[in-house]
Amino acid sequence: MRARPSFSRLLRLALGLLGAAALVVIFAVPRALGMRWAAMAPVRVHRALAFALGLRVEAVGAPARGALLAANHVSWLDIVALGALAPVTFVAKSELGPNAAMRALLALQGIVFVVRARRTSIPDANAGIANALARGESVVLFAEATTGDGNRVLPFRSSHFEAARATEALVQPVFITYSRRAGLLVTRADRPTIAWYGSMTFAPHFWAVLREGRLTCRVTFADGVDGESRKALARAAQKTMRGRRAGP
Repeated sequence: MRARPSFSRLLRLALGLLGAAALVVIFAVPRALGMRWAAMAPVRVHRALAFALGLRVEAVGAPARGALLAANHVSWLDIVALGALAPVTFVAKSELGPNAAMRALLALQGIVFVVRARRTSIPDANAGIANALARGESVVLFAEATTGDGNRVLPFRSSHFEAARATEALVQPVFITYSRRAGLLVTRADRPTIAWYGSMTFAPHFWAVLREGRLTCRVTFADGVDGESRKALARAAQKTMRGRRAGP
């Protein structure tokens, strides 16, 4: 039988979750009214969640304003890590909507929903992404459309790059990697145990994150890429990402 998370980790989880819930309640109305001072509310909520999970986030570079942030996808932790760095709008699956707790969080967070099972939903989603980009929002697109094992970058889906091409928005590759666990460097062999992919279920992975100790997530914001079509933009972003993966 695997050991349970320590008391201190469970206490940190409880305090962090209570803090995040309080922030959601406090900022719900100001965010709904579009008050400017409440713009950082999602960042504060994600930082409370990062504290709860023992997740340290290191940024290399910064997200460009009004850019499509084309990121790789390793785990559900990626959302907390990116959200804790800066105000961003996420492109997310519509299946997230029915959950009550998730709806409360998404009410604070900028979101563009995509119905993955219907290709006919792509134009509407792209219109939502384009509108967000035009408002100067940084939009996170997990371009692989799924999570991987952390050791390789999967092929990028090009459909939603059309929104950046149509609005002439910058496409900025964002590379996410988990560099340390419990203070030790994460090796290639360790990465699949941190990643959440394939047929893994959420609850066991969640408790494993708590049990194994603090994680460090490094988020690297690369220079923007160019391309005359959505497919060219996707290829350029993917090439940049794979170059990062091949590096140290």
